[in-house]
Amino acid sequence: MLSPRIEDYLEELFLIESTGSDVTVTDLAERLKITKGTVTATVQKLVELKLVNHERYGNLHLTPEGRKQGAITFRRHEGFREFFHEVLGLDRDHSSDMACSMEHYVDQLTEDRLYALLEFFRKSEQENQSWINEMFAAIKNPVLSVPVPLTLCENESEGVILRLTAEGNLRENLLKRGFKSGIKIKFHGLENENYICEKDGEFFNLKLNEAATIWIQIQKENL
Repeated sequence: MLSPRIEDYLEELFLIESTGSDVTVTDLAERLKITKGTVTATVQKLVELKLVNHERYGNLHLTPEGRKQGAITFRRHEGFREFFHEVLGLDRDHSSDMACSMEHYVDQLTEDRLYALLEFFRKSEQENQSWINEMFAAIKNPVLSVPVPLTLCENESEGVILRLTAEGNLRENLLKRGFKSGIKIKFHGLENENYICEKDGEFFNLKLNEAATIWIQIQKENL
């Protein structure tokens, strides 16, 4: 497995190569915005891994294996960048930054399915399918928050129980008291180390180990 740093070097060398330009250690340091000494040390590692050939005091050249790995990283970067920009509607710079942080941690199956999803989305967009506009409206104006345990809710917030993560007797006791998926709940705050919540007009004092297992999805307007 190659480290993210190694993959970044190979991707940058692949991109430079694709322009038909030669590249030296100095050029690479400027492109990556790091010191020449750091680049020299990493390039030596790349040579040892037989991913790069380095002419003495001269140009850097990818080996066939280095070129292959550089292309893989670049392709994954592009896949994520296009997904964030075209599907999630993020601006290009933000999309590229997000892609840089994720391109090193995806396997071939995930990459294949990401591109399959992109192609499906593009085809649907070309066909002017109605759900495309509905999707953009939904993701740009989310109504619901990310689910959180009751222990992280703000005072007077309201939401719906999504799930219980309690186990054994604790779970059974909560279910018997009516804490189950789909039930509306309002959190009134912490009092004497008890979490005060309201359900169906009834108030409950929950201990920390109980409140921590009740996951709520709250309306954005209540956050």
